[in-house]
Amino acid sequence: MAVDLQARLKAFAKLVSEKSLVDLVGTIWKNDRQFTYPAFARTAEIVRSKIQNWGIEGEICHLPADGKTMYGDWKMPLAWDCTSATLEIVSPRVKNRVIADRKDRPTHTIMWCGPTPPEGITADVVRIEDRKELRKKLSAVKNKIVYTPSHPMEFKAILVKAGALAVVTSYCRNRELLPEATFWFNGWSDNPTGWAFHADDTPLPGMAISGTTGAELDALLKHGRVTLKMTVASRYFEGTLPIVSGFIPGSGKDEILAIGHAMEQGANDNASGCAVILESLRAIKSSSKLKALPPLKRGVRGVLTNECYGTIGYAAKNPEIMLRLVAALNWDTVGRYQESATAIFRQHRCADASASVIDTLIGMLMDSWLHKTLPFAKTRRDMAFALTDNAYNDPDIGVPCAYVDSQDRFWHTSADTLDTIHGPTLHAFAVISATYLHFLASAGAEEILFLADHTLREYGKRIDATTSTYAVQLREKSANKPQVLAKAFDHLDYILLICSRTLRAALMLIPKSEQHDADMELNRLIGHARNRVKLEQQHLKSLAGCAPGELKPVRGISDIAKLRPRKKFIGTPSYEGLKQRSLPGAGSPTWNAPLQCAMFWARGELTVAEILRRVAYEHGRDLSELLAEHFRYMAKHGLLEWKEERSTP
Repeated sequence: MAVDLQARLKAFAKLVSEKSLVDLVGTIWKNDRQFTYPAFARTAEIVRSKIQNWGIEGEICHLPADGKTMYGDWKMPLAWDCTSATLEIVSPRVKNRVIADRKDRPTHTIMWCGPTPPEGITADVVRIEDRKELRKKLSAVKNKIVYTPSHPMEFKAILVKAGALAVVTSYCRNRELLPEATFWFNGWSDNPTGWAFHADDTPLPGMAISGTTGAELDALLKHGRVTLKMTVASRYFEGTLPIVSGFIPGSGKDEILAIGHAMEQGANDNASGCAVILESLRAIKSSSKLKALPPLKRGVRGVLTNECYGTIGYAAKNPEIMLRLVAALNWDTVGRYQESATAIFRQHRCADASASVIDTLIGMLMDSWLHKTLPFAKTRRDMAFALTDNAYNDPDIGVPCAYVDSQDRFWHTSADTLDTIHGPTLHAFAVISATYLHFLASAGAEEILFLADHTLREYGKRIDATTSTYAVQLREKSANKPQVLAKAFDHLDYILLICSRTLRAALMLIPKSEQHDADMELNRLIGHARNRVKLEQQHLKSLAGCAPGELKPVRGISDIAKLRPRKKFIGTPSYEGLKQRSLPGAGSPTWNAPLQCAMFWARGELTVAEILRRVAYEHGRDLSELLAEHFRYMAKHGLLEWKEERSTP
C-alpha cells in the first residue's frame, strides 16, 4: 500500500515551530505553577485567545469546583486560592529566619492547605518521623507545629484529630538527588490514599521545605527547643474548573482527539504535553495550505483538562462530543530527555477492552521519528494500560485512547522548571502528535488497512513470545504438562480474541462508503491470526505429548465467580463518593490499572472469573483475589450490580 508515514512526518516537521512550543510551555507554566484556581482561570483564557488567534474554534467548558459534584465515581475538587505563605524560625536565633516563602517558590505551600489567622501561628515544633511514631506520640502534637520527613497526607487526619496546629514537611521524591528541591503536594484529602480536597475534608495549614532545610531543622531540634511561625493566606470557595478545547472541523462529523492535563506546577508535567497538543492544532490548521497532505475527513479536537477529574467531567458534560470521537491520544510530560533528567518515554496500550490499531500507529511514529531526531532517547513501547487522562478507553465512553508519557527525576518537584525544557524534544513529539492526528483525521480504507496489516504483525510477535514462554515451561522436568498446556491454549485464545477485536474495531476508522470491501480484508487478516494460533497450539501439544487438561479455577472468588458484574459509572473507580476510599489489603482503586481494566470488562456480559482471567493475561500478573475484594466492595456500595448467573459462550 502507498502509505508513506515518513513523508507526513517530514511535512509536519516543517510546520511545527520549536520556538512556538517553548513559548507555549512558558505561557502555561507561568500561571499554572501557582496551582490556584484563579491561576487556572487565567491560563484557560490565555490559551483560548491563542487558539482563536490561529483561526481555530476555541471554547472553555466550566465544570463545578465545589468539592461535592460527582462525575462518574470522581468527586470534583473544591476551588482554592493562596496569595501568600511564609515559614520562619522564631527561636533559636538564626541568621536566615525565613526558611520558606511561597512568593519565591509556590511549592513551599501544600495545595489546598488551610489558612492561618492573619497574624500567623507561632508554636513549638514536634518532629514525627512517620505514621508509626505518630501513634506513639499523639499527645505530644497538640497545639504544636509538626515537622516530618514523610508525606504528611498519610497521617493528616490523625494530626487534625490530635490537635496539631500545622504541619511542615521535607518529604521529596528523589530527595538525595535534589536536596534543594521541594516536593509538589497536589493533594490534601483527609484520606491517606485520597487526592483532591473536597467539601467534607478538614483544613490544615501545611508547608514544604527542601531536604537541605529539613536537615538544618533536624540539627536545631537535636540541640533543643525550636519555635516556628507559619503564616498562610489561603481560602476555599465554590468555583469552576476550566477545560479548554480547540477544534478544527473536517468534512464529516467524526472527530479525533488529543488530550492532556494542564493545571499542574511543572513545566514538563504537564505544560509540555499541553504545548504539544496546542502546536499540533496550529500545525494541522496550517497544513490545509499544503496540497501534498490530504484534506480532513474528520475533525481534530485538542483538550486541556484537569487530570482525571476534568477528564471524566468533560465526558459527562459533553456526551455529544464523546459520540463523535473515534480515536484519541493522551500526552503527558514530553519536554525533556537529557541524560541528567533520566527520562524514559513510555507508550501505553489502550485497554484490551478497547483495543485499537491506533496503538500501532503511535508506536510506528515513535520508532521512526524518535530514532532520527532524538537518537539517544530511552523508550519503552507496548506497555499495558495505565491511567492518566485516557479513561475514555472505558467502553461505556467508547473512545480508544493511546497514551505516551515520561517520568523523570524532576517529577512533581520545584526543579521541574522552564530552563530544563528541551526544545528539540518538544518538536519531535509535536511532529508525532500532528502526524498521528492528521493521519487518522484524513484516513480512508487504505490507511487503516495499512495499520491493520502492521497490527497483525505486532500480534504475531505476541503470539510467538507467548508460545515460547509455555514451551520453556513444558520442557521443565517437574511440569504438570496438561495444566501448562491448558493455560497455554487459553492464553493464546485470549490473544486471538483481542487481536480479532482490534482488527474489527478498525472498521470504525474507515468511512462508511469504503467499509464493505475493508470488512472483507479485515476478516481475512483475522483468519490469518486464527490459523497462526492454531498452529502454535498444535506445536505446543506435540511438544507436551498430551492433551490439555482443565484450567484451574481462580482461588478465593467462589462466591462471585459466576456472577456477571455491571459497573454503574463511567470511567474509572476512585471511591471518592464513599466514606472508605481504600480497602485494607486491597488498597486504593485510583491508580490500580488492573482494576480499571477489569471494570472496563464489567458490562454485565462476562463472569467475574472470566474478567479476572483476562486481566491477568493483559497485565502479566494474577491479582484475582485482591481485585475480587474490590468487586465485592463496589457491589456492596452500589457502584456495580450483579447480573444473573449464566454461561458465556
